[in-house]
Amino acid sequence: MPLLKLEGGAAGRAGLRDYYEAVWALVSLVPPGLVTTYGSIARLLGVSPRLVGRALRANLNPIVVPCHRVVRSDGSLGGYSLGGPGVKRRLLELEGVRFTVDGRVRREHVVDAASLLGGGLGSDVVEDLGDETLQTRLGDVLEEG
Repeated sequence: MPLLKLEGGAAGRAGLRDYYEAVWALVSLVPPGLVTTYGSIARLLGVSPRLVGRALRANLNPIVVPCHRVVRSDGSLGGYSLGGPGVKRRLLELEGVRFTVDGRVRREHVVDAASLLGGGLGSDVVEDLGDETLQTRLGDVLEEG
């Protein structure tokens, strides 16, 4: 089920900008010292991890939307449009994120994007919830922001 938006009391399909805003809202919930993955966000929104990357590249407010806190599923850094992977790593280190000897984020710093929505919604229960529940929680987050 695609992400839906409400306009004037009517539901409609989300456009590209709506997906970008959903990505930004989720990323803004990642606390310092933790990261999430492109794939985790993509699964939650029902999109490609590449779309998540595109949304983060379009981020115009890296202070509010800390896109450096999103890494690849294998823990490697991926890209960072504001200075490259070296800058991304340094920002994460300043926040307390530790790395393995091969440069990957240590697993204890990785959080599933679904757990960022609160209410005990963790990776162990994501498969049990329907898209409607996830969209409702994400909608609540977007309205709060």
